[in-house]
Amino acid sequence: MSQEIAASSGATSKKKHGVWSAVSSAVGTIIVLSLAALAIVFVVVPKMTGGMTLTVLTGSMEPGIKPGDVVVDKGVTHISDLRIGDIITFLPYPDDPTLVTHRIVGKGVSGDGEISFVTQGDNNNAVDPWGPVLAKQIRGQHLFTVPKVGYVRQWAGDQTQVLIFGVAALLIGYGVVSFIVNSVRKGKKADGPAVGSPRRALVD
Repeated sequence: MSQEIAASSGATSKKKHGVWSAVSSAVGTIIVLSLAALAIVFVVVPKMTGGMTLTVLTGSMEPGIKPGDVVVDKGVTHISDLRIGDIITFLPYPDDPTLVTHRIVGKGVSGDGEISFVTQGDNNNAVDPWGPVLAKQIRGQHLFTVPKVGYVRQWAGDQTQVLIFGVAALLIGYGVVSFIVNSVRKGKKADGPAVGSPRRALVD
């Protein structure tokens, strides 16, 4: 009977270790994939397309683009390819670094023969007051939007050191726990029954 209890306890212990191993592996995989996805969205895609990422601060483009969303832009190679309905990011005023992301609602030619665009926010009742937007003001064309990630991005930018130490602590903790679990598992295997000894007693 005692051998049966010991065998049962050993099986339960192995089951618990197996569950922990699966959970910890899944958590580690999720963290790695999440970081990789964010890196692709915020670094790789803009760099490959010559664009940028921007955190939306106002509701002028609602309901499609909301405050807190992140807009991913691609670079504009040929201004003439832009059409009415496209969303672009531009500098409305020459001496102001503030960028605006609005939709093209009109297209024309300036007095100097340059292509110009009339823009408007989807949630605004009138066209933008700064007048036609020229090629030199355009910084990118909307590629896609990532909802609500801007809040996380903004917090991460303000808390860079805290974030670095936090991620490092999580990775170190994960490594330590995994090492302990593996060590315990190896120890139990080393202390297991000798070759030829029964794992469980048969009781009538």
